Amino acid sequence: MDARWRVPVFKGRRLPKALVPYAAPVFSWEWMIQDVLNGRLPPPPVTREGPVLRPYQNGPVRLMREAHASGAPGFLLAYPTGSGKTAMSICATHDLPDAGTVLVVTKLDVVPAWRRAISHFGSGGKRWVVINPEQLWRLFVHPVWHLNSLPVDRAAELAAQGGVLSIPFDVVIVDESHMLASPASLRSRTVRRLLLPAHGTNRRPWFLRVSASPFSHPMETGYLGDLLAHAAGVEAPGVLGRSDYQAWLSRLGFALNTDRERRWTHDLNLDDVKRVDYLLFSQGVGATATAQELGLPFMTRELRPVELPPGDQARYESAWSEFRAHHGLEVSDSALDGTSEVLRRVQKASLLKAPQVAKIVAGLVEDGYQVVVPAWYLDSVSAIARHTAVELKARGLPDRVVEITGADRHLRERKRQLFQGGQALVAVTNSLEGVNFQAGERGGAGAGKDATQTPRACVVADVLTGGKRALQAEGRTHRDGQRSLILYVYAANTTEEEWLARMLRATAGTQALVQSPEEARALMDLATQLTGAADGEPDQ
Repeated sequence: MDARWRVPVFKGRRLPKALVPYAAPVFSWEWMIQDVLNGRLPPPPVTREGPVLRPYQNGPVRLMREAHASGAPGFLLAYPTGSGKTAMSICATHDLPDAGTVLVVTKLDVVPAWRRAISHFGSGGKRWVVINPEQLWRLFVHPVWHLNSLPVDRAAELAAQGGVLSIPFDVVIVDESHMLASPASLRSRTVRRLLLPAHGTNRRPWFLRVSASPFSHPMETGYLGDLLAHAAGVEAPGVLGRSDYQAWLSRLGFALNTDRERRWTHDLNLDDVKRVDYLLFSQGVGATATAQELGLPFMTRELRPVELPPGDQARYESAWSEFRAHHGLEVSDSALDGTSEVLRRVQKASLLKAPQVAKIVAGLVEDGYQVVVPAWYLDSVSAIARHTAVELKARGLPDRVVEITGADRHLRERKRQLFQGGQALVAVTNSLEGVNFQAGERGGAGAGKDATQTPRACVVADVLTGGKRALQAEGRTHRDGQRSLILYVYAANTTEEEWLARMLRATAGTQALVQSPEEARALMDLATQLTGAADGEPDQ
């Protein structure tokens, strides 16, 4: 056991065969420690001709480098799903001066994809560490406690409160950066800790934030406060409570009008949308683009109501009504992660819709689609997969359906390849990030084979979610220039209908704030179809 790093160490010329499976993965924290212990220098920049970026990717790469050179504290890359944000982020770091170490914080399921991408595009002669947020505590030491000897939750909390980085990083990249929207969350507090200036210096890491859905409301921009402040020429706000942050945004010129049902809506707050555009995307600290500007296909969405049998209809509406009474319609995404009894009732009620979802999916397969079904709950995933297999078999179709969840990470890629190779025609999943199902994916079927060219459809089976999460679900199949049909399935004449309208409005807000007005209008049109003209017309 190494005294400083408190990790097992093997000393010898060659790693024994029995220990090879435990070798440090490339670009992992252990991999960096291994290099430090062995006295290895960072790899030299690759001089061979590397992969070529797409033409539209060169502009954001240049903007990121210019932001770093100008002294901006960081950058927001808010490009659409499937546009290659990972490649742009990696290539932008290659020529950053005085940046020898790069930390990438990303969801656990996406860690392997980042490691592959760095290997593909090159390290730029820098040391890279790719890690998931739940493991960030391992980068810290504590002045009192040995973190490695404590339970993980206790170690993580201590690291967030008073940890000191073992090795400072020059660049920090947070992928799917909307995960930091709640400033009080453990991951947000830990990221703020690793962004502190290195010991004995005033230099803090350059902070690159990457997300296709960074916020649905200006109040969710707290993790971008340093960028807003830099653009406005004022002091960064630091960590503020909700009311204080709202007051700070007001001083920056945000109206934050909440007249309509006490919630901010982009169509009533066009000045706020323009203010975001000016501060983040016109002042050199962020970049965004619409799918049309990049030459990517426009999203096609459809509403698909289903009618439940009378008994199921009553039970379904009862569960939703109880949920509505408990939470109201203004509940945040984070509140939906709770385990209240009313939330469990809604989850259970979603199973009543599984046979109808299965019929829709089987019909799409009959029409020549391969279908991905995002569902939020494990029970829903299993029920939809089971009913879909039965429905496919009844129609004389192959009944191979794969379930892809966080519960079987070691089988996840194999199952995904079965779908991408066409052996399975349906994938039901609660994994919304770091997993690709688009047609024609290069090498997507494994063994060097590309994914099938069969058109894809995405059937969103559960609508209990916020706008950012819905966009992530859609992006599993509609990405990398490949078009996908998106269907939202809901139980007609129930409170779920109203909730879906709320979710579509939140999604519209996300798209409006990243300057995609056509997408926002299309989403608002769908919401209006559900709720009628009482909500008013979307902005023109």
